Amino acid sequence: MLKQRVITGLVLILLVFAGIRFLPTELFGLFSLMFIVGLGAWEWAGLTGCYLPEKRMAGTMMILTASIPLVFIRPDPVWVLSVSIPVWLLVLVALKIYPRNAGFYKKHALAMRLSGILVLLPAWYALMQLHVMHYNYVIYLITLIALADTAAYFTGRAFGKNKLAPDLSPGKTKEGVSGAVVVTAVWASLAVFWLAIPEGKSTIFMVLSMFVVLMSVAGDLFESLLKREAGVKDSGRILPGHGGILDRIDSLLAAAPLFVLGLLWLGIYRGI
Repeated sequence: MLKQRVITGLVLILLVFAGIRFLPTELFGLFSLMFIVGLGAWEWAGLTGCYLPEKRMAGTMMILTASIPLVFIRPDPVWVLSVSIPVWLLVLVALKIYPRNAGFYKKHALAMRLSGILVLLPAWYALMQLHVMHYNYVIYLITLIALADTAAYFTGRAFGKNKLAPDLSPGKTKEGVSGAVVVTAVWASLAVFWLAIPEGKSTIFMVLSMFVVLMSVAGDLFESLLKREAGVKDSGRILPGHGGILDRIDSLLAAAPLFVLGLLWLGIYRGI
């Protein structure tokens, strides 16, 4: 199992980083649309009550159809990504009151299915904006989340005593999150030079990066909530040893839109 997980992880890393680095933005957008929105929607439908293949396909097509205006019209990213602010604020509330709201998601399966539009599409569109700006920003965001996740795991194992969300993810601790924030600060301080962030905006960029990492934890926990409500361990089986697509991008779903909005606010990126 471990061998399979390592092999899948290495192949995935090579493919993702090669795609980010060498594909032109149009092709990067197409492939990321297929994986994040297409496969992500398929798994999202499964987590929100679509158990039969035909129903899952209908749920998938509903979300993919909603992506058409983004693909062909390319609206202002501010309008698309700003949707993420109320969505993730509601998620934070949902996480805070869980498990008191357990069962709500099954009773409102259609609404949860539709919410995939508000979660998957802004994340994909945000990655598109970053790639237009420069592929290094996509690499930075992905490595930021990966390093934070790794730091949280090892810090939690070494020093973790206080559970972060025991009803959703018993392994996560507040100490682990603190370790993630520290590593984030270090990586962001180095990225200031790598990404040539203007000197007067470097400190705020570091703060933005730490905030994005904290929100990425919310993305991870929200997927855990959906899986717990659906009674499954993984969102899918497409990645041997790693589960599904959503299991790998759950943190990115929350982080990407908020990161791009932060860059827009800082004036580092002005949109396409």
